Amino acid sequence: GLLLLTIMFGSVAILVFEGSNNPNFTSLEEGFWFSVYSLFAGEPIPASPSSLGGKIVGVFVMFMNVTIFAMFTGTVSAFMVDRIRREDDFVDWESFSNHTIICGWNRKAEIIVREFKAAGKSEGIPIIVIAEFDNEPNFIAPDLKSRIQFLKDDFTKVTALEKAGISRAETCIILCDKTHGRSDQDADARTILAALTAEKLNPNVYTCAELLNREYGSHLDMGHVNDYIVSQEQSGFLLAQAALNRGLMGVFSELLTYERGNQFYRITITTEWVGKTFLDLFIHIKQNHNAILIAVSQPQGKFEINPERYIFQEKDNLIVIATREIKL
Repeated sequence: GLLLLTIMFGSVAILVFEGSNNPNFTSLEEGFWFSVYSLFAGEPIPASPSSLGGKIVGVFVMFMNVTIFAMFTGTVSAFMVDRIRREDDFVDWESFSNHTIICGWNRKAEIIVREFKAAGKSEGIPIIVIAEFDNEPNFIAPDLKSRIQFLKDDFTKVTALEKAGISRAETCIILCDKTHGRSDQDADARTILAALTAEKLNPNVYTCAELLNREYGSHLDMGHVNDYIVSQEQSGFLLAQAALNRGLMGVFSELLTYERGNQFYRITITTEWVGKTFLDLFIHIKQNHNAILIAVSQPQGKFEINPERYIFQEKDNLIVIATREIKL
């Protein structure tokens, strides 16, 4: 519209000022082509006006050339940028399976992602983070961002968990969410609600939750949530151990990360070791794999840590300390 108005104005105005004393502008057609040529060429074509009014009209038409071109370029650029951004934001959530979902975001979440990467877990499968934030968070290690797919939503909603593929997920980790000024009690309530909802939607997903108050752990036990930690309590235990056994934190620091040294590994016992003793397998693992057998996880969820006497049964899992994952 602006283009047409400029051509119409230029065609009529140039005739008004130049029609009586300039032989180059004697008809509306000549004025029309003057406006069109000047508009697109950026200079008065086919002839320059001789009067002051005609020159002002010519300058105006040439100025509109710059203005209309800038508007056109800006509009096209904005459209293309928006199109590219929308394509980048489009995620086929249905394509994810056997993935990990993290509900909530804080510095612990980045540590979890870093540990997953160091352990080689879910290689090539993004970790979906469900959280409420205005912008994507900053990372201490920017290379971790490529492993995460953010879903901006409330993780206590059934629709959010279903969109993230909870029915196809392998693991669901629920972090304490104290954003927006929530109290400890509110944060634990949201954790419990999300954990119970995840278990209801997919009983096979391995759910691990973070609580601030152990008193609420009974709700998770009744809901058959696989695991939960009381973060403040665990921190207190570590501080007490550091004070009672000086230098022990160096041991914990190595065992609790996959980025260096020895780590904990969970392996399944083979049929050849069923019926044999804890000591027999302890010696075998140390001699053949330079690993240390420390506990047995029974199918009922109970643990036997450093048992004096134990006979292995089917479906037992072993907890070992090693520098790499081993196979019996």
